[in-house]
Amino acid sequence: MDSKEKVGNTVLKIDAHVHIYPDKIAAKAAKGIGKFYDITIHHDGSITQLIAEEDRAGVSRMVAHSVATTPTQVAHINEFIMSAHADYPGRIIPFAALHPDTPDMENVLKGIVAAGFKGIKLHPDFQEFQLDEPRALRMFSLIADAKLPALIHTGDYRYDYSNPPRMAHLLDEIPNLVAIGAHLGGWSVYDEARKLLAGRRNLYVDTSSALYALKPDHAAELIRAFGVKRVMFGTDYPMWTPEEEVERFEALPLTEAEKEQIYHGTAEELLD
Repeated sequence: MDSKEKVGNTVLKIDAHVHIYPDKIAAKAAKGIGKFYDITIHHDGSITQLIAEEDRAGVSRMVAHSVATTPTQVAHINEFIMSAHADYPGRIIPFAALHPDTPDMENVLKGIVAAGFKGIKLHPDFQEFQLDEPRALRMFSLIADAKLPALIHTGDYRYDYSNPPRMAHLLDEIPNLVAIGAHLGGWSVYDEARKLLAGRRNLYVDTSSALYALKPDHAAELIRAFGVKRVMFGTDYPMWTPEEEVERFEALPLTEAEKEQIYHGTAEELLD
């Protein structure tokens, strides 16, 4: 797709980071995320609300996922994500759940590939594993062999599951892994992430849950350190609304060409 493609008069936008949940648990799940991060969330994470919010923001497609906090949740979550993909063809880009203790992981990953998932979503802080511990390295090696990118929550000053040194070690240990370090590579530790992770050839980042915490000049500086061809626009919905994240992104002192690359070019190149 041409990097200049537009929808109407608006630059094509892909949201590379949204969480969705079945309607019956969406409000409870969103509330739980808010409690974990001490942020009040006003959205329920349901698919219908997601689509309505993304429409208002002019976002055409979304990388959608959920996190398996136990191995037994993996199959159920993946069935749900793929059903959302079927209900909204051309809009939902499905990322599969996985857990480092998933039994028969090789065959589970074969099923994930066969089903058409575009990547894997992991949240070490929720799932309570260190990015570079042995069971995680085995899991990431299998993900790399499956040729799927791994979207990984990265960074938290309160814990040491996913901080930039562990991501750096993971990438050193498994150089064929394509990793997406969420939140500019390190939520709440953005400058450490730039220092340790910027310039790594197998690492991408997204802007989700970063722009609210950074001044525009600082955010633009971090984005350029990683390189715009390695950065994707993301909202972390339901943490934030797509409209407010678009507004934050538009406030950054980036060129229009840089914004277009981040809005959709990088995601198209990475996710085909």
